[in-house]
Amino acid sequence: MSDDLRGSYKARFAGELAPERYEVVAWLESLTPDRRAFLRTLGGGLLFVVQAQAQGTSVPVRVQVTEDGRYRAFTGKMEMGQGVRTLLTQAFAEELGVSVDQVSLVMGDTHLCPDDGGTWASLTTPQTVPVIRQAAAAVRAARSGQPGALTPSARWITLGTSTANVDGRAIVTGAKVYPSDVRVPGLLHAAIVRSPAHTATLESFDPAEADTLPGVRVVRDGQLLAVLAPDPTTARLARQRVKATWSPSPLTAQDEWPALYRHTAETPVEQPQARYPPLLRRGDVDAALASSPASRRRSSTYHVAPIAHVPLEPRAAVAIWDGTTMTVHSGTQAPFLVRQEVARALSLPESQVRIIVHDAGGAFGGKQRGECDVEAARLARLSGAPVRVAWTREEEFTCSYTRPAGVIDVESAVDDRGQLTALRFANYNSGASGLVPPYDVPHHWIGFHRTRSDVRQGSYRALAAVANTFARESHMDEWAHALGVDPVEFRLRHISDARLREVLMGTAQRFGWAGATAPRRGVGVSCPLEKDARLALCVEIEMHDADVRVRRLVATGDFGAALNPDALQNLMTGAILQGLGGALWEQVRFDGVAQRTRTLADYRVPRFRDVPQLDIEILDRRDTPSAGAGESPIVLPAPALAAAIFSATGQRRRSLPLAELR
Repeated sequence: MSDDLRGSYKARFAGELAPERYEVVAWLESLTPDRRAFLRTLGGGLLFVVQAQAQGTSVPVRVQVTEDGRYRAFTGKMEMGQGVRTLLTQAFAEELGVSVDQVSLVMGDTHLCPDDGGTWASLTTPQTVPVIRQAAAAVRAARSGQPGALTPSARWITLGTSTANVDGRAIVTGAKVYPSDVRVPGLLHAAIVRSPAHTATLESFDPAEADTLPGVRVVRDGQLLAVLAPDPTTARLARQRVKATWSPSPLTAQDEWPALYRHTAETPVEQPQARYPPLLRRGDVDAALASSPASRRRSSTYHVAPIAHVPLEPRAAVAIWDGTTMTVHSGTQAPFLVRQEVARALSLPESQVRIIVHDAGGAFGGKQRGECDVEAARLARLSGAPVRVAWTREEEFTCSYTRPAGVIDVESAVDDRGQLTALRFANYNSGASGLVPPYDVPHHWIGFHRTRSDVRQGSYRALAAVANTFARESHMDEWAHALGVDPVEFRLRHISDARLREVLMGTAQRFGWAGATAPRRGVGVSCPLEKDARLALCVEIEMHDADVRVRRLVATGDFGAALNPDALQNLMTGAILQGLGGALWEQVRFDGVAQRTRTLADYRVPRFRDVPQLDIEILDRRDTPSAGAGESPIVLPAPALAAAIFSATGQRRRSLPLAELR
């Protein structure tokens, strides 16, 4: 690129886009050696690097015009079945002014893509989509010479439409490559020798029997003991022949966890700037509770069990060490975070680690860390050959982390009109997300206590919002029945948010909430305001002895502008159905040393026969900023089902999973 051409781009954007604080630089393959190497990786074409100010941080979003006139766009986000590849392609196409099939999206390659943060917390739609749109508009302006304003929603052509999955054909024909499909020449397959205990120290091992198998090597790197073989079957057979001695660490008995959490609890501290503040308070909750007579006070304790992610595709990684750079093919949700973990494990600078993400077959918060990737990288460098680590289903259960168990203590009071006046809400261990109530309570103290846990725990779809919504909504249902007030009406008298009121009333009307139920049938409702999404669910269940059968679900979601309505409805449907499992059946069990839940035979997830009659509606508020939808709907089922079970049986169940009598 000539100096004159480069100067014209800079001059154009200095004049036209200074208020939006953009800088656009374009160059060809005639610059420095480092840039030439970078472009060789990309292939030929014109490359735009757009610096867009997002939340005070300069975030590069790259767009390449290829030699055939198509566009390649780059993002650090990843696709794991939620449709984000299609959504971000739509966003690029809308502001570039081209059709979706003219844009191909490169995702999660740490050598090529910007660090857009991990794919978590439903942040892609509210945070990454606006940055991508701004970057694409800047590129459109650079090419056309026209100002780079965003396309108004009233003039959207691609956004706001139900665009089909851009990889739909490849998915249904089996052509799509997932992390577990990746193969490279000279690949060795690893099988990790693991302790049956949850945590243990490797004391010794004897590889003699495994070494007799052809092509097998038994290697050790600190506490990592593995068998390498030319195929996965041989590797797993050899693993069974390795005799290892372990020193296990004891675990606190699972039924003692509530006492442990309260005993080891840290006092929550106000952090107003935190996304999930661990403490919210207003008024004087102590005085409000103390001044209320016992007849107008309630206290309840709710429990949630640890549960597993159970993605359709267990973790897999292929690591290649060339003597200088470690390249890992992965299915992680957070490529730049995993790059840090791999670099730290190998004592390498991050510039010598490349993570290449392939669209994964599900994650649900379970693939944010790099356990599998680090194992593959350590073994690849140790062996001097490419190594593939593919976790079995049992390893996916036992080597990952679970959604944290939790205890939630709730105490509240109402006045003589049946209006909530005070709320004390204390979550122990499971987390701070979803703490903010949608209800107006003049005096409240709502806090999360961080505690000690003996078991590995971490992120799960919607984080702790499932636990906090379950406790809060269940408590509201208890008050409604204690006061003899309809549960929908009781909620409405405490909701001032107009959009949430509309969602709740519309859902109840479509459900036919006022209608009578048959014997052994019950109905329940929930209506959280989660991650800026307004949600409501009405459910009807039928009891068959202790078996809970969900007959009908009616739900509404208001996520602001619906950028892809069909995909949005699919997300909400999938999250609600997944939420049925955590609400009714799912639980990971531990004994005093090990995790007892190790296979799907031990773990009940929703099945096709569990899918009820569904009526799910999306409200499209075209001129309202879009909220993320990947996580929030999963919080709906648990409290609504608990209320429906009470409606059918008179039993108040305050522990998840609900289908187990406590």
